[in-house]
Amino acid sequence: MPTTVRLNDIIDALELQLDESSSLLDCDTGQVETISDALLQKAGLGDDEEPDLSIWQKQEWEIAKRIVSTDRFHKLPTNFDVHEWAIMLDFSRSVESDRIREDLLGVIHAAGAFRNFRSTVRRYGIESAWFAFRVEALRQIALNWCEENHIAWK
Repeated sequence: MPTTVRLNDIIDALELQLDESSSLLDCDTGQVETISDALLQKAGLGDDEEPDLSIWQKQEWEIAKRIVSTDRFHKLPTNFDVHEWAIMLDFSRSVESDRIREDLLGVIHAAGAFRNFRSTVRRYGIESAWFAFRVEALRQIALNWCEENHIAWK
């Protein structure tokens, strides 16, 4: 019987993505693992010799070796798949106040879009609305990903 993944685990991984790591779902356990791309690359070279790692990296190394040696892992959407700017655009368009909506649309079409968007959201006191909107967008991305990969979720 296929394992069921917690949708919130996928959403959390989407929220916390870093450019130097990858998040993958272990389809046997339902666990989401986030692994350094450098360790994944080293494990993929097939070198059985364990690199010089700190204690906290040893477990990550074991997971990296498992990822490259089995087909039980599915890579989660990356930063490039999430399209944070498009989420900001959708949120901006959803704001009821004409003034706030126009300000938000203006800042995301200018240099420093991400920083200025956050500042504008903070200035207008609509951070909670933005965070709720963003979490729902990530939830939809996670749901679509689960459906595309035939993964049961709870």
